[in-house]
Amino acid sequence: MAFRFATAALCGLTFGGYNAFVKPAAKCHGQDHGEDHHSVVMDHRLERVAQDYEINKKAHRGGLTKKFQSYRLGEIINLSEETAIFRFLFENPEDEFFLLPCSTLQALNKQGGMQCENVQRMYTPITPVGTKGYFDILVKKMPRGRMTEHLFSMQVGESLQFKIVNYKLRYMPNVYKHVGMIGTGSGITPLLQVIRANCANKDDKTKLTLLFANPSDHRVLLKGTLDDLAKQSEGKFTPYYTVDKVYGPEPWQGFVGYINDAMVKKTMPPPAEGNIILVCGSDRLMNSICGVPMEVMKPWSSGLAYQPGGVTMPGNMSNQVNGTLGRLGYTSEQVYRF
Repeated sequence: MAFRFATAALCGLTFGGYNAFVKPAAKCHGQDHGEDHHSVVMDHRLERVAQDYEINKKAHRGGLTKKFQSYRLGEIINLSEETAIFRFLFENPEDEFFLLPCSTLQALNKQGGMQCENVQRMYTPITPVGTKGYFDILVKKMPRGRMTEHLFSMQVGESLQFKIVNYKLRYMPNVYKHVGMIGTGSGITPLLQVIRANCANKDDKTKLTLLFANPSDHRVLLKGTLDDLAKQSEGKFTPYYTVDKVYGPEPWQGFVGYINDAMVKKTMPPPAEGNIILVCGSDRLMNSICGVPMEVMKPWSSGLAYQPGGVTMPGNMSNQVNGTLGRLGYTSEQVYRF
């Protein structure tokens, strides 16, 4: 398996969390390329120990834990006919939202005593770290989706259980020169975590580029948030948008049509050392952009009660990249598929 987010702590998914150190790439942004490889590894390990010490202190003040707890639904913010933001409240309004990028939350809806009756799904919150009193998840209602059907039927005041799962991958500053991101719809959520972490850290010089696909110019999820982050980033982060249809009347500043080879080549960093592409979105996107077989994605996107837990995410099970990224020359070490 190729889980290679270089110099980051990249891990195989288990429902209790995991930790694995992956050695850094030969050349990392901001490093002397003549440095001894062992010194580079040790420097990153020491940096990570110091960061984790501070992170653990902050996490103790957070409202989320690695054990399932119930959180009350405080608000539903409808974005479209099929997409909404669900705001869940911490018991203590002074508790802060804290989650390492790119961790996720596992939601649990207990419907009976047997595992097949208990529906579980992964959701990446869109809340900025440090927000007090609540966290938000962005959810698209899926046909025959047992968890999304439950969420969209919930009433304010009802509760759902969540716990932290660390990590899908560990984003760290100044590891890569340029991180490209390709997403569709609610697949923006893990990419937004990376963007927020980067923009919040003035010392992080990593360049970010996003190519984000949506149904129409009237339905670009979180566009205001993404544009604001681009302004705050002082040139580090550049978003590009593509939509299936343009309705106007305002002129559309972006691409039109499904993501294709030409769009990727124009917006993403080239397949070179120091660059990586993160991809998250629909089954169709994962298939066309990365060549992930549809049958690999099906257990994750179908209405099964329990998502598979043996691998980090579908698509990272292969050492090869196909589809658009494969045709453009990217290797598995240069692509991470959420």
